[in-house]
Amino acid sequence: MESLLRLVVGGLVQYPEQVRITAVARRPDDAPSLELRVAAADFPRVVGRGGRTARALRALLEGSYRSQGGDSYDRPGLNIMDPEDDGRPV
Repeated sequence: MESLLRLVVGGLVQYPEQVRITAVARRPDDAPSLELRVAAADFPRVVGRGGRTARALRALLEGSYRSQGGDSYDRPGLNIMDPEDDGRPV
């Protein structure tokens, strides 16, 4: 899932070398959770108007998780960290 997210986000942003994806620890039986950090200039591109791009990225991760045999009741998490607001998730 991380490689898929890196591929898609890398195509959206102007500075793909600054894309950072970190797996966040959850309970062992939960779906994975990822943190995405991008350059400040690329942040609006990743979030999109009204959060449309962010929702699409989350839906893509959910589909990838389920196609790999993930639980249909569990959902992978994606936190897009705001570079200008002390790294708080959006």
